[in-house]
Amino acid sequence: MSNPTVTQASSIADSTQSRSSSFVPTNLRVTSGNIPLSVQTDVPIFPGSPPVFTVTGTWMMAGTRVTANSIGVINSSSIGVGYIAAGSPSGPLQINPGNQNVLIKF
Repeated sequence: MSNPTVTQASSIADSTQSRSSSFVPTNLRVTSGNIPLSVQTDVPIFPGSPPVFTVTGTWMMAGTRVTANSIGVINSSSIGVGYIAAGSPSGPLQINPGNQNVLIKF
């Protein structure tokens, strides 16, 4: 089984299917096609779409077998939560579909 990894912010969506506009990368050394792989400490940023207005997110669980600088890489099986401006959760983050060129095989 293989899971696509995340290299672009547009691969991440919140519970209202609003795509992430960017993410604050914390990994700049491990790349695919000169684009950093997303890791668990990255913060996805959303444009804020009604009715939920998700503005940021965090990753609760990332890949455990593949790491970048000892931090788990975000792949299609990772679990994240979106947050609204008030700080309360808005729902789960979804990865659609991730980078098919970088696969994590089990």
